[in-house]
Amino acid sequence: MLLGIESSCDDSSLALTDLQSTKLLWHSKISQEGAHSPYGGVVPELASRLHALNLPLLAQRARDFLGSFGALKAIAITTCPGLSVALLEGLMLAKTLALGLKIPLISVDHLQAHIFSLFIDKPLVFPLSVLLVSGGHTLIVEVKSPQEMHIVAQSMDDSLGESFDKVSKMLGLGYPGGPVVESLAKACPPQEALQFTLPLKDHKGLAFSFSGLKNAVRLAILQEREKGGLNQSFKARLCAGFQKTATAHLLQNLRRYFANSPIKTLGLVGGVSANFYIRECIHALCEEFGCDLLLAPLEFCSDNAAMVARVGVELFRCKDFSPLHGTDISPHTRLPYVG
Repeated sequence: MLLGIESSCDDSSLALTDLQSTKLLWHSKISQEGAHSPYGGVVPELASRLHALNLPLLAQRARDFLGSFGALKAIAITTCPGLSVALLEGLMLAKTLALGLKIPLISVDHLQAHIFSLFIDKPLVFPLSVLLVSGGHTLIVEVKSPQEMHIVAQSMDDSLGESFDKVSKMLGLGYPGGPVVESLAKACPPQEALQFTLPLKDHKGLAFSFSGLKNAVRLAILQEREKGGLNQSFKARLCAGFQKTATAHLLQNLRRYFANSPIKTLGLVGGVSANFYIRECIHALCEEFGCDLLLAPLEFCSDNAAMVARVGVELFRCKDFSPLHGTDISPHTRLPYVG
């Protein structure tokens, strides 16, 4: 049995996965969204302190489930990318358990873990392409095996998840922004959505950019305030326009990618992949190009330890372990992300 630990941002999570069957046996998570909401985003120092409180509570729950930690054969821990002060809390718990139990430590790339959220309680499917849309990253990744994957497109500036949060903050809707922006957008008739310019419309390559769209939203809000204020109807129309344009930008890049890729399976992962409008639009595009679409269960779209443990199982099988002593605990297999 393997224990997975996730603490890269504002979610503390532990999971237990069977090494033979890859079946998820137990999973628990404590979210910090309520603590960070008043600030409109994640406060690193606060996240670190809450991980220090929550991770031991989760470890006790895992121990209660097992009876003891004696059955553990390895610990898998997210080590990058993420908030350094948050990652450190998880790493200290992982090292303490690994040293005490005399079992291997497995270092996991957080982005790779999101890809493996597609395979929780499921067999691996390779090769596949993956659209990863989260609070920190927007990427198209080609995956040939657990050890062979590379980025073919990424954001030149902001991530899609960050943009949802910033739009929500500008409208005074709170954090996290994704669910509330999606909810307001759903309340707006499609024909009434505000119109925004499609990012990188004439760009010939594969790349994402959301800073210009975010600025256009800011200007629209300023103009509306000058007219007398922001009513609920305007907020819904703006959220619908932002979501529609951001999704069209994703589809624009996927369409260009599909036109030149022989891979006929696409995975959609990351926190933003829980957005139903985005799911529906990408599903329609996959049908147009004859591609199979893989989706992670909604509960595993955001950060979680189940996906970390699923990567850990594959790395355990090839004995890809990290040293228990010293400071170099970077994963041997990692995506060359920007950030």
